[in-house]
Amino acid sequence: MYNIKSQKSEVRSQNLKPVDIVYMVIRNVMFALCFTALIALFWNNTAFAEVKLKTKIPDLCYECHKELKKDLSDKYVHFLFKQGKCITCHNSHVSKTKGLMNYEVNTICLNCHEEIRNLIENATLHSALRENNCTECHLPHSGENKYLLVNKEKELCLKCHEKLNKKLGDPYACVPFREGKCSACHNSHASVEDDLLMSAPVKLCRECHRPKCKIKGVSIASAVKDINCTTCHSGHSSLEKGLLGPYGHKVFMDKDCEACHNPIKSGREITTRMAGAALCFNCHKKGMSKYKYIENDFHVKNAVNPCTVCHDYHASGKKNLTMKESRLCAGCHEDTEKRTAAMEKGLKSVKCAPIRERKCFECHIPTHSDRPLNFRADEIPLCSRCHSSEHKITHPLGADVIDPRNGRPVTCNSCHSMHSANADYMLTHDRKRALCIQCHKM
Repeated sequence: MYNIKSQKSEVRSQNLKPVDIVYMVIRNVMFALCFTALIALFWNNTAFAEVKLKTKIPDLCYECHKELKKDLSDKYVHFLFKQGKCITCHNSHVSKTKGLMNYEVNTICLNCHEEIRNLIENATLHSALRENNCTECHLPHSGENKYLLVNKEKELCLKCHEKLNKKLGDPYACVPFREGKCSACHNSHASVEDDLLMSAPVKLCRECHRPKCKIKGVSIASAVKDINCTTCHSGHSSLEKGLLGPYGHKVFMDKDCEACHNPIKSGREITTRMAGAALCFNCHKKGMSKYKYIENDFHVKNAVNPCTVCHDYHASGKKNLTMKESRLCAGCHEDTEKRTAAMEKGLKSVKCAPIRERKCFECHIPTHSDRPLNFRADEIPLCSRCHSSEHKITHPLGADVIDPRNGRPVTCNSCHSMHSANADYMLTHDRKRALCIQCHKM
């Protein structure tokens, strides 16, 4: 194809007649138009080739994934799979995620399940969801169980909550627990209540049980109407009638109420024989030495009975009758709980069981210790109780190893943060470099 200058040059060199010049111009214009048309045709064919499939989806997918077509006949089928919308979740060419997923599995699921997404953003997350993908519990395409569960609800829950397997053999059990209907009381994703309950026990239990508590024939239903039912009763099973316990104050389990209370009579307020800690120490004389810091501990400074700040006086889920820490401690230590929850989301997997399960009393014992943060023991022995193997190969620790940042001895907490870790192994910084240069300046 010629440009204008080349055309003028050709006219001068060949001394063409006017009619020849017109012919030459028409020829070049036609050449340019044909060339442009060929380019456009090639471009359009290339673009259309990206979407011009030999067969429509999902039939094209089933040519290779023949086993999936059979799954359409299962009892429960995911609606996207049923509608053949494979590319809603999968990339047909490449992906960084196993199964050629468009995004991470949880991201894809929560993109549609908005109600669950909103809940987990504002509540305590089930550890199974925090540490794994949705597909650990749910099948992505189809299945024989409701909610596309990978197994029946009872077997699925007890796979992780193994300790509850033994409780199924107790003579007395809550009906939903006996039948394996865990979701009747618990939210399997997240909840603002303790133990991922659907609602507070005082409300949840009364959906099935009307308060009928009696002492020697005298009804105390009006006195307990606003009390958390699980302070006396187990939510799963018990060896005692009425699901008392599983662990209980001996006099309570023996129904010897007057060991602590004045005679209970209809229409009268229920009172105790003695006030405050004196009532507890009247029997627990040997344990008084454990409470030598009780007078100066701010946890119980204004309490009517300092013992009952941490201990249930009737029954409990723990042998030492301590209350559930997630309810007790988080009520005041909201900032610590927020930082811990943020850490869990950032790290995805938190291996420390006391942190993950909010067992604060495993490390802290208010009123029983004058150590910083009411630790059960000094920092290094406290950690090595559980992490004995790590303690054998640890970075130098102890009084002879001084942290240049604060001038204090290096302990486990010099590198690890129990509630605000930013890196794997609950470290404050990435151990590959960032952690080391905090002290070892280059």
